[in-house]
Amino acid sequence: MADFLYKGVVDWFLEQMSQDKLAAGDKMPSLRKLAKELKLSLNTVIHAYEILCEEGWIESRPKSGYFVCHRSNAKPASLVVGEALQALQEDGVKMAWSCLAHRSALVDHDESLLSLSNRHEEQDFPVLGKGNLSAREALSGYLNSLGIKSHASQLWLSRSALSLFSQTVLTLTQTGDTVLVLTPCDPRVPSTLQSLGRKVLTLAVGERGADLDIVIRSLRDEKIAMLVLPGQFAFPSGQLISNLSLRRWLAIIEEVKIPVIEWDMCSHLGYRANAIMTYKSLDHHEHIIYLGGIESKSSDGSQAWCVPGQYQAQLEGAFLAADTALSHKQQEALTSLLQSSGKRSLTKRSRDIWANAERIKGQLEQRLGEAVSFAPSKGGLSLWMYLDQPLAEQDAVNLHAVFRQSVVPGAMMSFEADANHWLAINISMGDASLLIDKLAEYLKVGATAKDVVSEPSKALEQATSAVVEKQQAEPKVEVKKKAEQRDASTEPLYNPMLDLINHDFG
Repeated sequence: MADFLYKGVVDWFLEQMSQDKLAAGDKMPSLRKLAKELKLSLNTVIHAYEILCEEGWIESRPKSGYFVCHRSNAKPASLVVGEALQALQEDGVKMAWSCLAHRSALVDHDESLLSLSNRHEEQDFPVLGKGNLSAREALSGYLNSLGIKSHASQLWLSRSALSLFSQTVLTLTQTGDTVLVLTPCDPRVPSTLQSLGRKVLTLAVGERGADLDIVIRSLRDEKIAMLVLPGQFAFPSGQLISNLSLRRWLAIIEEVKIPVIEWDMCSHLGYRANAIMTYKSLDHHEHIIYLGGIESKSSDGSQAWCVPGQYQAQLEGAFLAADTALSHKQQEALTSLLQSSGKRSLTKRSRDIWANAERIKGQLEQRLGEAVSFAPSKGGLSLWMYLDQPLAEQDAVNLHAVFRQSVVPGAMMSFEADANHWLAINISMGDASLLIDKLAEYLKVGATAKDVVSEPSKALEQATSAVVEKQQAEPKVEVKKKAEQRDASTEPLYNPMLDLINHDFG
């Protein structure tokens, strides 16, 4: 018999984990269902779920329920801030071809994400200009929900984010101009710049942003004509940037008055309910050109948008000449996807990607052990994995040749000395077992997934025992206040009663 009634839920959770009936990414039973199954009160189950959340075993997802998390035993991999600018060699065409080969590893593997309906077949042709007003209004509402102020009249829709990016660069800079790019970033960004004849300087960003002193010196001394900033989930760079740091960035941008592009293709894939932080969300003076979009493997599955800001008059003609407008069907699919209440919504896709990321991370760590570690992530399509020892050159070539739809080499996204230690793994893939087996072979990790037995029980029992001892020592009145006394650095839990309403009453 459990010392405390809520421990019966913990014991049940341990048993489910040990028997592989629950794994990272799986959805937990609803509060009411589990209370009925274990014959416990609803408040007891709520308290047990709170304990499991506090210990990092599960987490609450808004309007979806509780999900099992992957608990890593390894120290998180850290990204080091660059100490100097890196000037890229003039190999733009070669790098562009490499990026093209790895394109599938940068996009969502769900081919039905933006699938077109069979309606209005007679209207399946491009719409001249920006796109239909209804589609742009839907997009404007979505961007405003992210904190990016926009109006339908300011938005441009396109089949290709790279086309919008290329037209922006060609319009606002000249051949031979220098562009500063923060890395790690989408490898298509520097390769496109080089292909267009621009000189590229890169600066590595750590977990909490760039060294702004280096940024200021470079903007002052290097005659930089444009700045390109990766979005919050464009690989790990800048994903933990603070509000204060973003405001410092805006102050710098307002002072230098050069074109700035925020390349943000993953805002729809945040793993938390709270609003993301983007540079554009604090840009009250329209200095930043915001490029976003959704990309998938299907032939018509890539749709992009641009908020030109103060450069709208200069860019409209270039965008119109590029002639990459969306068809009526494509705009209908995009509008449907932007509806948060739809069966196929970006919110739902974000939950699915998160669950798959937890599963893949657990499988990788279980099989590869201490040979790998992961950078913290709050969203996006890529799991940023650090290898203790980089792959041998031939092994790296073979891995990228076979799995280029799932893996991007770190050296394509960062230009620091340790870039070969990193891999970006697409977490929207289905079965990752073949990739994991091949990595285990190249890293000379002998154990198979069946040989490795996870032991969540011991760690969780220790954690819950500590909670029990503390509660036995405390007056009962203090137990109720426990949730209010969490460390301020942890993220707040959702009200379980709201989850109950959503799960059990729709």
